Amino acid sequence: MFVIDNVSAVISVYGGALPIAFLMAITFAIFGIFVVLKRMVFIGVTLSEVAACGVAFALIHELPPFMGAALFCLVVVAILAYPYELSKLPRDTVLGTIFIFASGMAILLVAGSGFGLEKVKAILYGNLLFASTGDVATICAVMIPALLALLIFFRPILYSFLDRESALSLGINVWRYELLFFIFLGLTVAAASRIAGVMLVFCYLVVPSATALLLSRNMVPGILLACFFALFTTMLGVMTSYQADLPPNQLIAVISCCFFVFAMIHNHIRNRWSQARAAIVSVTLSLLLVWGLSTLTVTGETASPALPLASQPALSEISEPAASSSAQVLLTEENCELPHDWPTIVADVEKIATQSPAEAAEKAREALKLNPPLFFAEHLNEIIAQHAE
Repeated sequence: MFVIDNVSAVISVYGGALPIAFLMAITFAIFGIFVVLKRMVFIGVTLSEVAACGVAFALIHELPPFMGAALFCLVVVAILAYPYELSKLPRDTVLGTIFIFASGMAILLVAGSGFGLEKVKAILYGNLLFASTGDVATICAVMIPALLALLIFFRPILYSFLDRESALSLGINVWRYELLFFIFLGLTVAAASRIAGVMLVFCYLVVPSATALLLSRNMVPGILLACFFALFTTMLGVMTSYQADLPPNQLIAVISCCFFVFAMIHNHIRNRWSQARAAIVSVTLSLLLVWGLSTLTVTGETASPALPLASQPALSEISEPAASSSAQVLLTEENCELPHDWPTIVADVEKIATQSPAEAAEKAREALKLNPPLFFAEHLNEIIAQHAE
């Protein structure tokens, strides 16, 4: 079961990544309401794939990942801002073409880059656990202004999306507000793509919003419900990820889809029988899901030592002459029964890699003997792949 100790441990492990995950969930849930109402669901996965392509391009050319993702997304936004309602070519056709191109180009870029498998997976799928300070700053700097802009221009954007002809008759510059919306959407996707990945960004944009719109017929309650589902599934996914040693991004996506199915069942029962009966069924299904997730644990030989505790010193806190020998003590098999501060261990191995790649690869191998959680094992394997002799 989920316990208080696990909650505090998750907060310690994720650090600044947890509030950033919540900010992404809220931002994409609100933007997703407009995307679903506009019937442009495919734009989410297209922009996500374009952003991944931009991240790969930036890393190959040693540029900031956000710069590459933002540049690629803004180019696509400029293409999508064209009023396709006035042309014979549907916008979905353009979206599909861009998606196919970006998907293929992302693979081609990483295939010729020399990146290791874990680096490729990080580009395409992301991982909330490895959000850096720079990622946190970038996401805050982009998403908070985007939310404020959406709040300021809420009514004209809503009118433009719901009924284009009526908005034009009211004197609203529909093209301007649609372009503004797509620009902020592209920037938010670009900011989140590095740590959220294609799947989670697409999930946040579509699933919580669609779930909320199934349960609510009004705009404001729908937005609030979308934010609630996005936040709840994020916390549930992160907790289960920690407890069962599973990838958080994929877990959040799967849990979100489960709640969408429950909402469809609720909607069907409500229309056929009654609201009360529908509520009972949907709440029961939700509680069963939470209970099932809470029982997932890592057992047997794959069990990982309990995560974050302050019982061990960080390598950075040890005097420099003794750092190497202390690191050896920290990563020996005799200490397997002790809890390990894996975020600090991985960070210190990365620091060693800047001065002595061969030593870093050896330290990473020693750390892998202690069965680290999946997130950290992937990162250690990447260090070995990059720096092993």
